[in-house]
Amino acid sequence: MRHWLEQLSIRYKLMLLMLVVAVAVLLLSGVSHGLNQRQVLQRSAIDELNALGGMLAYNVAAALTFDDPEAAARTLAALADRPQLLGAYVYDLDGGLFARYPPSAEPLPPDEYGPDGKGHPGIGIEPDHLHVVRAIVIDGEVIGHVHLLDTPARVRAALNRSLAISTLTLVVAVVAALLLAHWLQRLVSAPILSLTRAMERVSSARDYGVRVSESRGDELGSLVHGFNDMLDQIQQRDLRLESYREDLERQVHARTRELERTVAALAEARDRAEAASRAKSDFLATMSHEIRTPMNAVLGMAELLRKSGLNARQIRFAETIQRSGEALLEIINDILDFSKIEAGRLSLERYDFELRALIEGTVLLFAESASIQGLRLETELADDLPARVNGDGARLRQILMNLIGNAVKFTAAGEIRVRAMIRRRAHGGLILVVAVSDTGPGIDPIQQDEIFEAFAQGDGSITRNYGGTGLGLAICRQLARMMEGDIRVDSVPGRGATFTLEARFDEACGRVCPGTLDIDQVESELGPEPDSTLRGRVLLVEDNPVNQEMATLMLEDLGLEVAIADNGDEAVKAFAHDAFDLILMDCHMPVMDGFSATAAIRRCEREQGAVSPVPIIALTANVQKGIEQRCDEAGMNGYLSKPFSQRQLAARIAPWVVATSPEVAGGDETPALLDPAVLDSIRALRRGGRPDPLVKVIGLYLDSAPRLMSELRQGLESGSAEVVQLTAHTLKSSSANLGAHGFAATCRVLERLARAGALDEAGGTLAAAEVQFQELVAALERLQRDS
Repeated sequence: MRHWLEQLSIRYKLMLLMLVVAVAVLLLSGVSHGLNQRQVLQRSAIDELNALGGMLAYNVAAALTFDDPEAAARTLAALADRPQLLGAYVYDLDGGLFARYPPSAEPLPPDEYGPDGKGHPGIGIEPDHLHVVRAIVIDGEVIGHVHLLDTPARVRAALNRSLAISTLTLVVAVVAALLLAHWLQRLVSAPILSLTRAMERVSSARDYGVRVSESRGDELGSLVHGFNDMLDQIQQRDLRLESYREDLERQVHARTRELERTVAALAEARDRAEAASRAKSDFLATMSHEIRTPMNAVLGMAELLRKSGLNARQIRFAETIQRSGEALLEIINDILDFSKIEAGRLSLERYDFELRALIEGTVLLFAESASIQGLRLETELADDLPARVNGDGARLRQILMNLIGNAVKFTAAGEIRVRAMIRRRAHGGLILVVAVSDTGPGIDPIQQDEIFEAFAQGDGSITRNYGGTGLGLAICRQLARMMEGDIRVDSVPGRGATFTLEARFDEACGRVCPGTLDIDQVESELGPEPDSTLRGRVLLVEDNPVNQEMATLMLEDLGLEVAIADNGDEAVKAFAHDAFDLILMDCHMPVMDGFSATAAIRRCEREQGAVSPVPIIALTANVQKGIEQRCDEAGMNGYLSKPFSQRQLAARIAPWVVATSPEVAGGDETPALLDPAVLDSIRALRRGGRPDPLVKVIGLYLDSAPRLMSELRQGLESGSAEVVQLTAHTLKSSSANLGAHGFAATCRVLERLARAGALDEAGGTLAAAEVQFQELVAALERLQRDS
């Protein structure tokens, strides 16, 4: 009901309100009039009946006195003209019925109406009867009573007539009220409805020019006036907004044109910058390649010159040439790395590597230079430092070499201490903390942040006194941040400095990498040239005549027979007509490059059904990312970066050519399993009062190699070519680092079979490798005891 009332229009609400009020008033008035009319009619009937009773009491008094019932009956018979009268009764003083009318009327019980003292003169009103009892009095003495009994039919008839008239009056009044309400509601609802229609039009059409007619001075007129004023303000606001919008559109249009011109200019500038960046990167890569190629000849010839029977002064000149060339090579490497970082093209690799061996091997590289300067170089590795982690070991080694190298370079006296620990574990990863402390001159607090900026050093005297580009620490910090860590320095001037590296690594996950002590970067720095002589026939594919001569002299000095091809096409033809134990292949040559030549040679081998493919080692001045993968995809067995030394060349090719060496000191069976030149080079790192480094290196190998052999067996059993290939590669490299060239060669065969997906042919090779490994472990354990 309430919901229905709420949905009614205001005009109907007003009409209904007025109609309800009018009907309520009329009903109340009619009910009040009816009740009053009923009372008036009853009183009139009682008064008339009471008067009649008084008259009859007077007239029958004589008949009752003389005990003449007939006279009393004749008197009562005068009531015949009142047919609605139900009965008239005359009682004597004792309550006995003296006379009645009509004669057939039943007398009333004497205990209700009679002179026995129970009936009393008076008036009685009942739903169906009206009673009047009057005393008969003579000379002041009551001698009896008259009782009249009448029906209320006359009263009801009069009431019905009055009710009909009242109902008719009510209907007429309601109709009149409805008409009046309809007329009156328009005075109130018309302005409101006009407002409603105006609001609907404004809401639907957004036409704020609509106005409601103002013709009243009451509150509704004020409402209409306020509504019109509100629309006027909104219209004025919209006009202003429209003006603002048009102005803004003009401004936006103008600025859009300007922005388009700016964007076009920026895009053009970006394209130019990207082109310049690409040109710079290409230029640096090309220049690196072009510089490395003649630098290879410079360093190689300087090394050969030192061994050509010079006097001391001439040897010093040759060493100066070699050190200067190596310094230039380091500068080139720094500039390349910085260029990659600037261009956002430097990314990290993810693989398992031997963390302890990497740190110790990196420190060993500086042992000789530190000893020459009279410095103590100490290493402290925490007991909980894991032997193996997953991350980019090469970049970690680069950072450590820079930090340790700086410490050696800037420390005139005292000691350098390298401490490594695992500070905390975060989300399953390991936070490696390496602190390199020295007793050098220290760094001024103002300069401690500047040293990590590109091309910045502590002050100008550093460049004058020590040289360098100022890129090393900037590159190291960027690499550390790429490893989710950082590098900080704590220093007090005059009391040395401590550089702390923090880097995040993961637990070892099974993806292995080449040996931690990389033979290109570590073994070549460990000691004097090898005393062993290699035997075999080598095809040198090189287009640069100077590099041809330098490499030929190095190879012949190692005891190898050398044939030369000027390009890849000549190499393929030479391979087809001759047999070689090893091919050294330059990657970038005219006519046919090294990659295409290698693919052609491998294709010839497959067509000929060669059981043992000839090893091919890439010689490349390209140090850009992906070169190793390109070499693998072409079918090469490894690569050697230019420039390279004779030691690096010998270490790289040793696993594929036969070595004839002098006897190995202190070992009976060792000569058949281990290269004495490599063992001697490790022993040469020993300093006075320090333990033999060979014992430590053998211990590291014996800790890690059995686990790798187990992974190799599991990979072969599970059919995982990737695990077999990577594990065999790691065993090959780490074994070659110890001089175990025979076992390394067997691992190389396993690696090649896994790369070709021929694991079903690797079972026999694995069995041979396990036998060799057991003999190698026994020999190393004996050598470890003897040392």
